Amino acid sequence: MNVAYVFLLVLAVSKGLSFPHQNRAQIVPPLWWPRQTSSSELQGWLDNFLPAPIDSNDENQRRQEFPEQYLATYEMNEATVNSDSFTEEAAIVRPLLKQTMLESRPLKIAYDANLHGWSAHSFHGRVDGKGAAIVIATYQDMSKSPYKRVAERIVGGYNPKGWSSNGGARPSVAAFLFYERDNDGQVSRRSKPTTFQKLQKVGGGGLACSNDNPNYGISFGPDALVIPLQPSSRDETEGQQEERREKFASSKLGPYFERGPDDISSLFERRGGGVIDRVQLESLKVLTGTYSAGEDIPYSGAVVDMTSG
Repeated sequence: MNVAYVFLLVLAVSKGLSFPHQNRAQIVPPLWWPRQTSSSELQGWLDNFLPAPIDSNDENQRRQEFPEQYLATYEMNEATVNSDSFTEEAAIVRPLLKQTMLESRPLKIAYDANLHGWSAHSFHGRVDGKGAAIVIATYQDMSKSPYKRVAERIVGGYNPKGWSSNGGARPSVAAFLFYERDNDGQVSRRSKPTTFQKLQKVGGGGLACSNDNPNYGISFGPDALVIPLQPSSRDETEGQQEERREKFASSKLGPYFERGPDDISSLFERRGGGVIDRVQLESLKVLTGTYSAGEDIPYSGAVVDMTSG
């Protein structure tokens, strides 16, 4: 009996057919032969094998419960929190916190470099174990004139996993950077809402916070927004009072965070203002959520290091 005949025999048995050279007698399958599967049974098997369609309501609920599992949204937050009226920085960044763990949570200034010190030690001592955090920094924009400082501008970033001084990286696809777009220094931010552009993480969540070393400051990606908070040398301290290394910040966009609709290569670059990859900051603050006594703070400890993304 050749293979082709065996195949036809099996096909006939499964379909309940007969062969002419066997006097057209119905071939009765043996007891061990699997019975023919109905279309409804086949559909049921496929339903168990394939994932169920995602309900839009369930998806929205999941985004609210686990926002750190999704890319940052460009949509601005419309939620208001009463306590923001007491902290200017909280009111400024609140619109950026749509679809984050801090979206409607009251905020507090955990670290203020001008108050607590421009050092990695002071920084980690104030923010470690506080969970999700948003960084807000200001610098003087001199791109329009080499002789006159024309405007104070804001840049920053959101770190969903916070810091813990455990070393390594703290990955998250939900991390984002932001920069101020339209403040010309002539209008108070209290009288005119600040307009920001958010920049999403690219290439997966790896290296969103690339360095959680206790002796190092802030690093969104290896190069997207880096504020090392490293001390100045003696020569720098004595001879260049206006430029202090601990206040330096650098930025290179593209590899780890997008360049955005303005196609900028640095957070400090302005359209038509040339490439500026490093500045000296005027202020640096980190805001974290406020939690009740005994309340669990997500990502307050070590996290899985997935530097490959």
